[in-house]
Amino acid sequence: MNATVMRIALILVLVTGLSPSPPAHARIKCWTNKDNIRECGNVVPPEYSQKGHEELSDQGIVVDRKERAKTPEELEEERRLAAIQAEEDRKVRKKEIADRVLLDTFASEDDLVLARDGKLAAIEQTIHVTESRIKKLQKSLNEIVSMAAEMERRGKPPADGTQNEIDAVRAQIAENRAYIKTLRKEQNAVRDAFESDLTRFKELKAAGR
Repeated sequence: MNATVMRIALILVLVTGLSPSPPAHARIKCWTNKDNIRECGNVVPPEYSQKGHEELSDQGIVVDRKERAKTPEELEEERRLAAIQAEEDRKVRKKEIADRVLLDTFASEDDLVLARDGKLAAIEQTIHVTESRIKKLQKSLNEIVSMAAEMERRGKPPADGTQNEIDAVRAQIAENRAYIKTLRKEQNAVRDAFESDLTRFKELKAAGR
């Protein structure tokens, strides 16, 4: 071997030793280009980095998948669906708590009926008291109006503040009548609530709870 051949051989050895080589365990990455053609290489081109790709082992087996980046619309839809699911979960938890309280509070259907009747009776008693108050106010109003009318018949003006007193008593009567209407609505709400509880109680007991 002459000197020229030896120099060429030495240069090849040096070049080979300095050339970068891929890592021993580097994975091949495969993606789909803009023409919908599958391409593979060591690095995903920047323009396809958000599109998703697969990573293959040395044996060509898919070992990892990188999903494409989601669009703002898809992210918003995910948030919307997550909010719906969270609300459904909240309702389920609320119902479970209500069922547990119902079973812990009442031992039988009769207990529910007794509790309902007790609440209705208490509200009814409040209504009777309010009606009695209205009767007293109405009596007082009649007396004031009669006195004012008597003064007019005598040709004298009613006492100062008479009209204000009449207006005040009438306002009290109206407030108490409105209160009775509210109490009647409350009674209906109690009936509806206990009817619902009674139906649910029967269902839970039938299910062995």
